[in-house]
Amino acid sequence: MKLTDEIVKALQGCIEEGFESVSDFAKFANVSGNTITKYLRRETDSIKEDTWKKIHPLIKNYLPKKKKSDVHKKPLELTSDEKILLDAFADLTPDVQRQKLMEIIDLAKKFNRRKAEK
Repeated sequence: MKLTDEIVKALQGCIEEGFESVSDFAKFANVSGNTITKYLRRETDSIKEDTWKKIHPLIKNYLPKKKKSDVHKKPLELTSDEKILLDAFADLTPDVQRQKLMEIIDLAKKFNRRKAEK
């Protein structure tokens, strides 16, 4: 994955708004702090795929939105429980949304690790 200005800006924004430091972000993402610092300083041109998979969920809301394609896709159909969850989430403040999102990501990581161990 190519390290772009947009990715660096997204990393900076995510760290500034959601974490105390680069180290805190790195620990949460399970990535070396030195690696994140290299990205922020543009000391490398690329991001390893496994590292990208760890940081992308955390920074994706800070990345520029992709342009909508002209291809019409079938609308996403949600269950009633999913709709209730999204409505409740939308009622939260942005800070609480970020906090809860990070908690859910952490919970999913733990669940997936346990699932992989079986």
